[in-house]
Amino acid sequence: MSIDDKVTALETKAVKVHSHLRYGARAFVIEFAGTPKAGKSTAVEAVRHFFSRQNFRVHILSERAAQCPIPMKGHLFFNTWCATSMLAELLENIETDTDIIIVDRGIFDSLVWLLLQRERGELTQEEADTIEAFLLLERWRSLIDLSIVMSVDADTAMKREVAQRITKKPGSIMNTDVLNAITRSVRTATDKYEKDFPKILSLDTSGSSSVRESNADLANNIVDCLEEFLNPEILVVPREEIEKIPLEDGGSFSASSVEVAIECIRQHGTYMRRADAENTESVVQIIPAGVLTSKDTVFIFQRKENDPKSKLFGKATVWQGTHVSKVDGQSGEPLLKAALLDRLMRSLFLSREFATNVKGYCWDPDEPHSSKHFGVIFQVEIDNVHTATDLRKKEFRRARGRGHDLTGRFTSWDELDARVEELALESWSRAILKGRSVFS
Repeated sequence: MSIDDKVTALETKAVKVHSHLRYGARAFVIEFAGTPKAGKSTAVEAVRHFFSRQNFRVHILSERAAQCPIPMKGHLFFNTWCATSMLAELLENIETDTDIIIVDRGIFDSLVWLLLQRERGELTQEEADTIEAFLLLERWRSLIDLSIVMSVDADTAMKREVAQRITKKPGSIMNTDVLNAITRSVRTATDKYEKDFPKILSLDTSGSSSVRESNADLANNIVDCLEEFLNPEILVVPREEIEKIPLEDGGSFSASSVEVAIECIRQHGTYMRRADAENTESVVQIIPAGVLTSKDTVFIFQRKENDPKSKLFGKATVWQGTHVSKVDGQSGEPLLKAALLDRLMRSLFLSREFATNVKGYCWDPDEPHSSKHFGVIFQVEIDNVHTATDLRKKEFRRARGRGHDLTGRFTSWDELDARVEELALESWSRAILKGRSVFS
């Protein structure tokens, strides 16, 4: 296949993935890291250009080293400034109207330099362990969806450097000894931290010939990862099995047979691409949903924008839910709870340390949208007053590309009951409100 044919096929694939953007809860984050002169800057620009041309909104967090006011390259202070300022910029941009965020040297790259500094004896083991623990906090790592680690051998790197410069005089970084040391650190970091990041893609560009073809292959890998991010395989159950689960009062919130529902999911659950599940009437998608409570109050999520693309536009809910991806070794209630807690951490930026108990389930076979989703309802008790306060102040991003369209606050169940119509409370929330006694 010619390079032009490859690119045409790639563009077709990208258009299909673009149609799944509505499923994304946040931007897809790519980090580029690796050795100097591996072609990282060229690749970053090529990726930005390709996805921008396919109508993805792309934002680049530029490399921090060039902006660092500390002159001591490679020093702990220099690398600490680069790592923390990069993290600050990522946190600032993670909830903006962006489809793809490209981080030019981020968390993984900081770990590479940390290993190099430790090898050189420039910091103690205690310091290295402390910094490593900070960089590997799950709240940070969970924001990086794909790490692209580019490397090149020292000789090739030096040839590329000389070809672009007037003088051949080596620099503090651009010399054979340091480049070899960085390469060792890159390999060590890749082996050591492979399980800590969702996906690491390693590329050796030492023998690269066609830059266009290499960048096209890279873009193809990114499209595949983006497809998995936006359109993952999710947990579904045959509709005929869901229909056997006892329902109380039609599609109302049911609590008495929740064990039966969970056992049905455990026995008959299978996985299907989300886009396929949306168009397959013979299956029902499983949604673990959390009702956030604090003492005798419940948190209301209010959709603000009147956008017909959102099935819950202009309505209020008392729950946040998620689809369920496959996790090896997990099934039943532990799988559902883990998926919900992961959603809370990733999308609402909460820690996992909350009491979470299953309370019932929701399904309304007569309502078109609800009939495609079976909700397993959990109570998530927010017993930390400071976290509760933070939740009141936060605007949650819900639908991609429509700004901050979800706000919330804690309110009493009685007040909620009195304002059902005013808030345009959606059907599951109304059912949960009727069965609120189980949340006391």
